[in-house]
Amino acid sequence: MNWGFVPVEDERHILRLYALYCHYFNHGEAENWAALFAEDGAFTRLNTGAKQHGNFGNPAGTVSGRGNLVAMAEGRRDMFKGLVRHQQTDMVIEPGRDRDHAIGKSFILVTDWREGPGRLAAVGDCATEFVRTEAGWRFLSITLATLPRMAPTPAHDEPAAATR
Repeated sequence: MNWGFVPVEDERHILRLYALYCHYFNHGEAENWAALFAEDGAFTRLNTGAKQHGNFGNPAGTVSGRGNLVAMAEGRRDMFKGLVRHQQTDMVIEPGRDRDHAIGKSFILVTDWREGPGRLAAVGDCATEFVRTEAGWRFLSITLATLPRMAPTPAHDEPAAATR
């Protein structure tokens, strides 16, 4: 475990990215959400959410590049109807390989209000890489693993973690 710290001002900007991620995604602002990523940014879901446990059943896989991230967010906007909420919690931000990179980890909690009273839809772990760009700090990659995790089988093999 790296116990180092990024400069306070960098941490403030990165924490804002986490918050804007939730606000933009929850309110269907696909373009703004995708703009939080570097041009070559990626979102990886390591496992399929188990529908029988109340998850959405979103597929495992990686979506790369801003245009594809916009399309993914638009699809979720249409599916969620503005009634699903994401919360990032317990963010830990550490130095990356140089002053223009940082790594983060957090928990994600998703609640679904589409059928009246809210229900817990997903809980997971996020591993995040950040990069400083000319526009400021951006997500380079987000890797999400939700609970419960089904044991890999030939029909449900989990892809390897994304690496950069």
